[in-house]
Amino acid sequence: MDIKVLCDVKRQNNLPGSFKAIEFVDKFGDRKIDLFPTKLLLNIKASKEWLIDRHFELPADKNWNDIIKLLEQKTDKTGEIVDRIGFHGTSYLLPNGKIIGPQKKHTLFLDPEHAAHLPHYGVSGTLQDWKENVAPAAQHSPCIMLAIGNALSGYLLYFVNAESGGFNLFGKSSIGKTTTEKVAISISGPRSNLRSWNFTEAGAEDLAYGHNDSHLALDELKTLDPDSKKAHQKASAFTHVISSGKGKSRSKKYDPNLKNWRVVLLSTGELSLAEFAEKGGSIRMKGEEVRIIDIPADAGEGLGIFKTIPDGYTDASSYVKFLDEATQKYYGTPQIEFLEKLVADHNAQDAERTVSDCIKCYMSEFNNKLNIDSTEGTTNRFGDRFALAYAALCMAVEYEVLPFNNKQIFNRISRCYKAALGIRPKTLEERLNICDRRFVKYLKENEFPALRSKESWTRDEIEQIDGFTLTIKGTKVIALKPKTMMSQVSKSLYKELLKHYQSKGYLLPDSKMTTSTRQISLKGNKIGRYHCFVFPRKTENIEAAKKCIAEFNENPSN
Repeated sequence: MDIKVLCDVKRQNNLPGSFKAIEFVDKFGDRKIDLFPTKLLLNIKASKEWLIDRHFELPADKNWNDIIKLLEQKTDKTGEIVDRIGFHGTSYLLPNGKIIGPQKKHTLFLDPEHAAHLPHYGVSGTLQDWKENVAPAAQHSPCIMLAIGNALSGYLLYFVNAESGGFNLFGKSSIGKTTTEKVAISISGPRSNLRSWNFTEAGAEDLAYGHNDSHLALDELKTLDPDSKKAHQKASAFTHVISSGKGKSRSKKYDPNLKNWRVVLLSTGELSLAEFAEKGGSIRMKGEEVRIIDIPADAGEGLGIFKTIPDGYTDASSYVKFLDEATQKYYGTPQIEFLEKLVADHNAQDAERTVSDCIKCYMSEFNNKLNIDSTEGTTNRFGDRFALAYAALCMAVEYEVLPFNNKQIFNRISRCYKAALGIRPKTLEERLNICDRRFVKYLKENEFPALRSKESWTRDEIEQIDGFTLTIKGTKVIALKPKTMMSQVSKSLYKELLKHYQSKGYLLPDSKMTTSTRQISLKGNKIGRYHCFVFPRKTENIEAAKKCIAEFNENPSN
């Protein structure tokens, strides 16, 4: 059995390590390409052990010397080792090391030492098997159609410079959320690519990096942490990490490279990420809401994720069982077919329009049909997430990967878009305005005695009331105990509302301008710290408050 040396190979970013790419047929008759560490040539025994571990058939003793001499020969050809899959120039590198596309200057190899959290590669059945048994589920479930489109859109991020992100399917258990993920995963590989949310922040980076220019499926948000506050903090941190597209700078001993990636995510959980945040005593930021978008999984027909079920099935559970078996039998072929045609289009010399133009055209078509405002930042980013999935699906129809037409695709993706828009949480500003209206109503409908009228009261008697009115340097205020304020507003909005009130001139800070409460005294005795709300909010009252603040800023020693 002989060995062919293909090229000398160096690792990217000038990292240490020297290899030779070799090709051989093992004792089982399989042709293999592997990376032989050049340093093993210093130890003949170690070289032999390395080859034997890879099922290299044992040659006669006299032939070992010939093999070692062959490995020692120099070659003019060079290659490069990379540690992530996805697009590298004009080619796409798969998790198994296979390259789709031309390799004009060098050959790519996955780093045998540092390739982290790669998806498991595998192909089972034919594309026709997948199209006949798995793909039709998208006709019956808008969520499955979106999941397929989202998975395929991972291959398009490279062409349109789109940000990483994705969707979170939420709803009660046993309605088919995990089935949706299994269908999406079957596009590129086996069931083992379904991951849990149970990982660290560094693990989130490794997962995203390992799935570069592809898609990542995470099941069950509730596995993050049993503590709801910690679970929210982790969910917020992890979704930010994955969708940010880049990792943190760390010690060179820990990780010498700053990772960056492009990836799409499909997540599931019983709660939406917005509900998750609220349970943790917080709110989702605007940027989070458009990166990982909440989608209600239940189609509203009593069939879980399905609007309908195919003929021949008596209920949704029997169809779910069929899909569970089908996705274990048929997988991986859609990815190969889609990428081969996508990369061919990308490298076509006589193409009338680029791949990027094609994607943008489909995205514009989707946005125009739904009258999505392209001038409003968050609205546009929210719509673009769905539009990119729509574009990927339409291109898959062109490539004969999917058995649908564009109208069917639009109907189902637009349904998901509208469902997500319908439950999209209000912005922070909207929530603050709602909270403010309720709080103003509370101030108007309750009578707060003047502080001066309490001069004959004891401190204990004052403790029994929620607040009182007084004038501070010409500003009329209602002083409320902090715990009273907390009882009137959402816990998650408490601090934000105080900041909002101070910026508007509705809340008088302390005399040192450092906190949102002031020390109140009666007859020379301190009775406690209170929030002092400018009320009523008449122009002259607010102006008096602003003047008071301005005077302090000019002469803080007073």
